[in-house]
Amino acid sequence: MNIPNAPTRTVFYAEYISDLLGQIWLAATDKGICSIRFDEDSASFIAYLATRVITSEAPSIVHSPVETRPYSDALDDYCEEKIQIQADLPVDLHQMTEFQQQILQIVRQLPMGATTTYGDISDQIENPNASRAVGQVLRRNPIPIIIPCHRVISSDGTLGGYGGAIGSERKIALLKHEGVILA
Repeated sequence: MNIPNAPTRTVFYAEYISDLLGQIWLAATDKGICSIRFDEDSASFIAYLATRVITSEAPSIVHSPVETRPYSDALDDYCEEKIQIQADLPVDLHQMTEFQQQILQIVRQLPMGATTTYGDISDQIENPNASRAVGQVLRRNPIPIIIPCHRVISSDGTLGGYGGAIGSERKIALLKHEGVILA
């Protein structure tokens, strides 16, 4: 029996590779995609899932390209065909607070090829002094690409941050892929 809002007991994961994104790891629950990470190996990704995503007492982490297929297909469309990832693709943000989810849902609605600023998002949540908080939420975005935090830039036109050691290069590549002209 599936109990609404019950902690997820199984997380499915798989590797995804593309020229644009390189190697990434996807994880999904029965509610939707819950994680995309740029970890180098499966062990690092599984360790992350075990400590950050799963909240049940006896979690199960299962390698399953079949269960993650809808998300890898959406990424294929984005990477290969330059097709916007649909906003109705199921996501599981159970590990995020209501405030964080509000910000991520706003960012999720950003159309491909468009950008906005941290300040614009803080204005949308009716908290004009929350630009830094918005940046921190996006820094912890568990589902980059699906929730396109790379489309959020600083008000002075600079890129702002993007996770990982090669984050800025990745952010530039994603924006260029979407046709955003960078000075």
